[in-house]
Amino acid sequence: MRLSGKQTKRAVSLLLCLALLVSMLAFALTVRAEEVGEPVGTEAENLAYDSSNSNDDLTKSQELAGTGAAGDYVYCNNTAGWSTVTAYMWNKAANGNSNTGWPGAAMTKVSGNIWRYQVPRDDLDMIIFSQSGNSQTGDLTYPGAGYIYDNSTKQWSKYDQAPTTQTPTSGGANPTTAPQPTQSGSTSGKTYVYCENEAGWSTVTAYMWIGGSQSGGNASWPGKAMTNIGGNIWRYEVTNSSWNMIIFSQNGSNQTTDLSFPGKDYIWNNKTNSWSIYDTSPLQVGSFTTDVESPQYNGVGITLSASAEGQGTVYYKFSVTNSNGATTVLSDYSTANAAQWIPQVVGTYTLNYEFRDAAGNTNKRTKTYVIEDGLSSVAPYIKTVTPNGGEIQNNKTCNLSVAAGGGFTGTNLLFYKYTVKDAAGNTVNTPYYTRNTAYSFKPTSLGAYSVTVSVQGSDNKTIERTYHFTSVGSVTPTTAPATQPPTTAPKPTQTPAPTQAPTQPPTSAGFINYGDADDDGDITILDVTYIQRYDALVQLPSPLNERNADVDADGIVTIVDATYIERYEAGVIDRFPAEA
Repeated sequence: MRLSGKQTKRAVSLLLCLALLVSMLAFALTVRAEEVGEPVGTEAENLAYDSSNSNDDLTKSQELAGTGAAGDYVYCNNTAGWSTVTAYMWNKAANGNSNTGWPGAAMTKVSGNIWRYQVPRDDLDMIIFSQSGNSQTGDLTYPGAGYIYDNSTKQWSKYDQAPTTQTPTSGGANPTTAPQPTQSGSTSGKTYVYCENEAGWSTVTAYMWIGGSQSGGNASWPGKAMTNIGGNIWRYEVTNSSWNMIIFSQNGSNQTTDLSFPGKDYIWNNKTNSWSIYDTSPLQVGSFTTDVESPQYNGVGITLSASAEGQGTVYYKFSVTNSNGATTVLSDYSTANAAQWIPQVVGTYTLNYEFRDAAGNTNKRTKTYVIEDGLSSVAPYIKTVTPNGGEIQNNKTCNLSVAAGGGFTGTNLLFYKYTVKDAAGNTVNTPYYTRNTAYSFKPTSLGAYSVTVSVQGSDNKTIERTYHFTSVGSVTPTTAPATQPPTTAPKPTQTPAPTQAPTQPPTSAGFINYGDADDDGDITILDVTYIQRYDALVQLPSPLNERNADVDADGIVTIVDATYIERYEAGVIDRFPAEA
């Protein structure tokens, strides 16, 4: 059909309008895509976005690294607050061949909101993050090593793979307390960290950084080379006091997990995966312990003990420092390697173990200890048992006294049971619960005996402690521990001669009733308690008679004197050292 001139003009005009409309529509779509952040890059760039399955965005500025390799880490920034994060990965081309069954593998929380998963295979190029199958993302293209996905903003970004603050999962790497040795491997006030290269690495590097930060490390990965100072020992000087995290590696391979740096003069064993103090002192500390672990309740008797080897005789000093900095000496320097502490005040304490040998070498260890208030404890607990072990005389009665606390429920009553066994493990008494806090038994044969003290509350909650005794024909005389002489002899004080003779004869020094610490005229277990409270700086209802209490005649009243009185009360000894 032939069109007229007027019709031709109308057709051309219509075509131009349609072209203009299509152009405007395309422009509007482009602008809208840029406003909402949809990919507008090249076809290769847009491969990271599957619009048919996901609403999650990857902007053009976030360039992809491509499919990663086995051993890479993929990260999720869990700003959405999921309780757990799982990663389901698969191969897109094969439409399957996943890392594991749905909802995938659990990711590991390494710090703050950061979760991490180690990619197990090279061919995995797709990923879904989810809260164990719930609150899942869409199908995401895995960009490769060094990327992190934010499950709140729904965006990938490049992740600075500085080491995370992950707690080591093996070896008990992180001590809860960092005791400070007085003599150790450091020199000139410098701070060193050591690695005992028992695993046989060809070289050792140390990467250090500030925990919770992705910057501020000592160097780029794998860190600084450590110096071999002899044998298997490698050393690195810590020049920044803010560095509190460390990774040891064989120049980037055979690396440890992220380790908390415990402080000056610690050494890491890369075979046993454990920290210890690197101590070069000639006085070597073997152990420093307590018989019951922290926390305990106020009023509980806690025994501090230690062992060490030095040049000649080793002397031990035990003390306790409270949160205000006040220090109480439990036992001054002597050969006694144990001391008892009965705290009465709630708080956090520092237990001090000090060592000195005959040559004057010294060393020190500390331990943090928490004391809680037992006044509202539902569970019962044993405070002290007197005597709590040692030699007892065969065919002679041994008298036990128990102090306990807790059990504040129901009737608030505590019940006691005593189980006595001989060396063969045979029970030699008839155990039963009683309200009696005192118990007596008589060994009838020589050898080892044990007494298990059980304390039960009205709701049947029970605590047990076992104490060990040795039945002997005659008790070995107890001698007071030798004290270390002062390093310099004290200068005697000169007493001036009287200007004239006294007009009255001197009076007698008075009668000393050794053992009667509370000065009530009798020697009982109360005198032991008096000395214990005195030694723990607990206020007494009346002054301690120090002359009566100093039964070992060493010039001071300590827990040693209380022990002598306990043995005297139990019939183990018939006189005190001061009376010998």
